[in-house]
Amino acid sequence: MIIGIDARVLQEHSGGVFVYAKNLLTHLIPLAKKHKIKLFLNQYKSCPSKIIDELSEYENVRKYQYRFPNKFLNTCLKFAKWPNIDDLIHGCDVLFFPSMMYSSWSEKTKTVLTMHDLSYEFFPECFTQKQRIWHKLMNPRELCDNVSKIIAVSESTRSDISEIYKIDKKKIKTVHSGIDNIFHPIIDTEHIKRIRNKYNLPEGKYIIQTGTLEPRKNHIATIDAFSKWALENTTESKDWRLLFVGHSGWKSSKVLRAVRRSLFSDRIHIINETPLVDMPALYSLSQIFVYPSFYEGFGFPPLEAASCGIPVITSANSSLGEIVSNAGLLINPYRIDEIIFAIRSLVNSDTLYKSLRAKGLARSVEFNWEKSARETLKVIESLCI
Repeated sequence: MIIGIDARVLQEHSGGVFVYAKNLLTHLIPLAKKHKIKLFLNQYKSCPSKIIDELSEYENVRKYQYRFPNKFLNTCLKFAKWPNIDDLIHGCDVLFFPSMMYSSWSEKTKTVLTMHDLSYEFFPECFTQKQRIWHKLMNPRELCDNVSKIIAVSESTRSDISEIYKIDKKKIKTVHSGIDNIFHPIIDTEHIKRIRNKYNLPEGKYIIQTGTLEPRKNHIATIDAFSKWALENTTESKDWRLLFVGHSGWKSSKVLRAVRRSLFSDRIHIINETPLVDMPALYSLSQIFVYPSFYEGFGFPPLEAASCGIPVITSANSSLGEIVSNAGLLINPYRIDEIIFAIRSLVNSDTLYKSLRAKGLARSVEFNWEKSARETLKVIESLCI
């Protein structure tokens, strides 16, 4: 069997979809040794990629690198439906897309597409005008209609695709994403101290929220909840601080303004740039993880926190309740009082704290990339039975 993979997302080097493709393909290709793998790549200006070089070293993998200007190629794929990607890699039985991309393929070729979420359908106001135009041109509904099989990263996303795009659920297979095995509790106090010093974090107890600073992640609710709790429960909250770790995204200035207007702005810290290797320590030096996101197709941060032994507070919406299950406290992201109640519950109950810590560690073990890769490969292979 010949499997074509649209690997252009690996050339982006950052972002959630890149992380998904990188981890999935790193585990999938070794499992697919009996198949021929063809990677489709396009980059006008050559840029080194360690992950692409590593994947290309496998004996059954062949790389097809093109140098079309991206805008030219995307325009041709969108409006002329040319060139066919399967033709550019000299044919394949199944073509796998790890994410939505401008694409075209021959009628004879089966296709599998991973859909990560439909946030752009539910919360268009959380996207820039450029992003909204991109989604409109991409036409996800048509793309989902045209592919042979769809992989949804959660049961929630599977239901969204079926209901919003009127796609038969039999065509959609849920395959949960995994989490990187770098995430585990850090108990080396000297390592924790080095990370504290590196990011100038004072001693104290930390409530942490990770993820891009953007409207959909609802950082402002976390700030308001922390500030109100600190104001109304001075003694209980006096040793606590709030830490945000994530890139500055669209409208992140609103988060910064909310921090400045807080009466406790001196106890709120933001780290915008941090390598992946530092994340387990930043989780581990914290005591509580809060994530009142309005919508997630999968939601990596709660699982990352849980795998580092941090009790999780997150929204009871979209995929978050499904992923976290009973291993965290689920709240309404629009209700500040619920966030405060959840924080206070963990602060004041050692029994609850230890219970959720244990449940979170156990829950996070269920999500790994090898399992995701095995199930994804099974979907791909099912099209050629």
